[in-house]
Amino acid sequence: MPFSPPVRLLSAAMLALTALAAHGHGPTPQKIDESVTIAAPPAAVWAVVGNFADLAGWNPAVTASSADRGNEAGSTRTLTLPAGQVTEQLDDYDAAAMSMSYRSGTPDPKVLPASSYSGRLTVKPDGSGSRLGWQVRGYRADTGNDPAAGMDDESAVKALRALMRPGLDAVRARIESSGPR
Repeated sequence: MPFSPPVRLLSAAMLALTALAAHGHGPTPQKIDESVTIAAPPAAVWAVVGNFADLAGWNPAVTASSADRGNEAGSTRTLTLPAGQVTEQLDDYDAAAMSMSYRSGTPDPKVLPASSYSGRLTVKPDGSGSRLGWQVRGYRADTGNDPAAGMDDESAVKALRALMRPGLDAVRARIESSGPR
């Protein structure tokens, strides 16, 4: 039995909307989870990484850092990276749980090819040592459906990982080279 004109029109409209929805979803958050095991008690690791303002003190990927209100929620941190500056805001700081979470402003894509990101730094016991974890969720700089080269998901992940990994490795080297605890 043939369909009536309104049913055919409705079917065509639904097909068109389905095609648009499938193509026009925009970016998805990229997840970067990095960690390092350190042969030291959690308190010794937190003593190095637990100051929101002092990321440059332990992360060689950051040339300078400061925060306007220290470890207080709402504090704004300015990071100087080789290509320029980015700002981050502290959302939650829990010294007892050895955890802090923060989120970015809108970075200049020439400095960091991400439109926004949020992160969490944690220190947990791991056997006789510690596990320093850093999780970041971020979006690429070009949030359109066809991102420009260098502003896509892969570029955002690569840049964020290049900010995270050197810091984790430097903390381990710094603490473990200072001798037994």
